[in-house]
Amino acid sequence: MNATVSLPFVAGKTRQIAADYPVTFADTVGLFRPADALVDASQHNGASVLTDTAVLFVGSWGFEELCARKFWQRLAVALSQRGMASMRFDYPGTGDALDHPDYAAGLNVWLDTTSAAVTTLKELSGADRLLLIGHGIGGALAWRVAENMEGVSGLALAAPALSGRHWLREFVALSRIANQGAILNTSASSGPTMGEQVIPDAVTAGLRTLNIASAVKAPAPNILLLQQENRPADAAFAEHLETLGVDVRTVPFEGYDRFISDVMFSVPPMGAIATLTEWASGLANTVPVASHLQARGMVPSPSALDGDYFRETPVRFGEQSRLYGVLCEPKGQRKGATVLVLPTGYERASGWGRISVKLCRDLARSGHASLRFDMANIADSPPVPDQRDQIIYGEGQLADIDAAMDFLEERQLFPVVVTGRCSGGWAAFKSGVKDKRFSGVVPVNVFDFYIPKDTDVEALLVSSRQPLASYGAKLFCGGFWRRVLRGEVRIRNGITNMWAMIAAKVVSFTTPIMVRFPFLSPRFHALSQDFTSIVANDTRMSIVFTDGDVGAAMLETNFGPRGRLLTNRYGNPRIVYIANADHNLTTAEARHAWADEVRAIALQFPPSQ
Repeated sequence: MNATVSLPFVAGKTRQIAADYPVTFADTVGLFRPADALVDASQHNGASVLTDTAVLFVGSWGFEELCARKFWQRLAVALSQRGMASMRFDYPGTGDALDHPDYAAGLNVWLDTTSAAVTTLKELSGADRLLLIGHGIGGALAWRVAENMEGVSGLALAAPALSGRHWLREFVALSRIANQGAILNTSASSGPTMGEQVIPDAVTAGLRTLNIASAVKAPAPNILLLQQENRPADAAFAEHLETLGVDVRTVPFEGYDRFISDVMFSVPPMGAIATLTEWASGLANTVPVASHLQARGMVPSPSALDGDYFRETPVRFGEQSRLYGVLCEPKGQRKGATVLVLPTGYERASGWGRISVKLCRDLARSGHASLRFDMANIADSPPVPDQRDQIIYGEGQLADIDAAMDFLEERQLFPVVVTGRCSGGWAAFKSGVKDKRFSGVVPVNVFDFYIPKDTDVEALLVSSRQPLASYGAKLFCGGFWRRVLRGEVRIRNGITNMWAMIAAKVVSFTTPIMVRFPFLSPRFHALSQDFTSIVANDTRMSIVFTDGDVGAAMLETNFGPRGRLLTNRYGNPRIVYIANADHNLTTAEARHAWADEVRAIALQFPPSQ
């Protein structure tokens, strides 16, 4: 029977959904959502009901996993409302999990963690029956785990990798598109990479042996296949499933391309969520709550994950426990300020290629505590009711940062230095302007410190990843025009971006005058107010760019070559350029340079006692 936990509401008609409960097991983090007992009770003599079924999400890896994180969160809420508990988790060496000490066991390292997640979910939910939902390579892993496990009533495969060997090849091709302009890490691994995150060779070898397309026996009596369109292999697999003597349902995975094509513009496929929820609830048996009050329980507080020199505790905080994050603390004596690490775009808090995880753990090695977290409507933190879907560069993010500061203040972890990349860097800067509690600010690769409220954010997100020169190169690229003809390129946004950047180049000629007389322009007036506030707050600042980044060009528009007019007029902030690095700082050397700048400010402030 599912253990029930009160999920809070806000006053009024609109419900504020709390973040899911973090739990730790097998050196990893799971996010557990209990059944919400919101199933239609009219068929059960008016009593609220729960079900005897829980659902485990078995995720993919890398780029696909980043895109799917919000999808899992929304699916968990939908299942909870139908009376079903659920949990998602990270494989060793991914997300918020610890790095595994030895991958000699190969793919079994991931499979064993998945099995441990099954056990944990059963213990937390009290469920008698279990469903597995696998996405991408997670579909093949879920199939393999279900083959060796009793009590699995159903298996849902969402755009599954039918062959591990083929998935590995496709991942490499997709990552080349997603990582355009990235500087590759020098990794000893022969497996797929995403920034500094790699699939260890032994695990890669095991993935190559996975093949569910030709299975002679199904691991569960009920199978749902969310099939990608225009993929003959998926259609053939659907026909093959019909021969295995189980109850099979095949549904097109509508909206999958937009869901998985770009983390920035990923749209959770609500049709797929409805299909999965309806399928799962159809397999579950409902039980009146009133007759099972003895099953009522509480989700335990997560224990910390212990690394060699750090201790990490997953936490919920903010009003109604609406935000999810990870507090990373050094095992030794704490030194300097705590570091608040903000997410970039719609990436989960662990970051692209786990860059934020590695940054936080590096800082712990130096004695600094840190907090990384998902802002509302990003990854594992649910949206705020009635707030718009597009929340990047918005005031709502500043409210989330206020909540993080309140949490750190309650934990007596002041003083605080805030940092972030790209849109996270903008949010860090604006928080430093607004909140006097920050001792330091380290914005990295900020596209522009001035973002008008009426900005087309989607167009801005596109332009913030490429310099003006890239547009000219694309016009003479045959591959670019083929993508245009296929409808894969946002022409309107591209034209808007190009003209905006040309206009910025023209404006840069008037920069010395505008900086001296900022009241002549809304842009320079707003910039002057913000940087003056940073100085008035006595907040130390180090501004970081990678050489050639588009944000560095905007800094020149605002404050002249290399930001010279900024340092002369506004408190002499440090401006640093990182050589041989890309926008996402995907190499270890670039991340270390970022960490050095954060430490340099953090060490100026002794920790509170």
